[in-house]
Amino acid sequence: MEFPIIDVSKQSVSQFAAEYSKAKAVRSVVWYRVLRPTFVLATWALAAIYIRWCVENATDDERSLDAFMPGIEGIGIVVLAMIFWTFGRQMDALNPQRVRRVPDMLNAPHPDTTHEIPAGDAGRCLVAYHDDAGMISHVTTIHEFERQAA
Repeated sequence: MEFPIIDVSKQSVSQFAAEYSKAKAVRSVVWYRVLRPTFVLATWALAAIYIRWCVENATDDERSLDAFMPGIEGIGIVVLAMIFWTFGRQMDALNPQRVRRVPDMLNAPHPDTTHEIPAGDAGRCLVAYHDDAGMISHVTTIHEFERQAA
């Protein structure tokens, strides 16, 4: 299937039928539009019911702020770590020395490929190049690939 995974749930039966049989197209649409969202909502509903039951059956000592503090502190530590990680990555991306650390094989000219570029929204599409051992040697965006192919 040539659709980006994020956009698969938006596809109609006719769009799925272009790639698969009519029966598989209908199954795919039912899975992505009905069953999968139902499972997600049911999981959240069961979690909410369980939490409500736990709170209703807790003693006064278990509902005190002192009982929740270790959990609140743990969540706070994780949130702070994520914030610092985000700022650190942004500062590293702005670092002009970062470009010099990229291996030379990433800057090498790209060989011609024979695959087709999917039509439509190619903003999230990437082109992966493989070496002789089958490992990914480097990845470029569709826009970079089109510029190099021209």
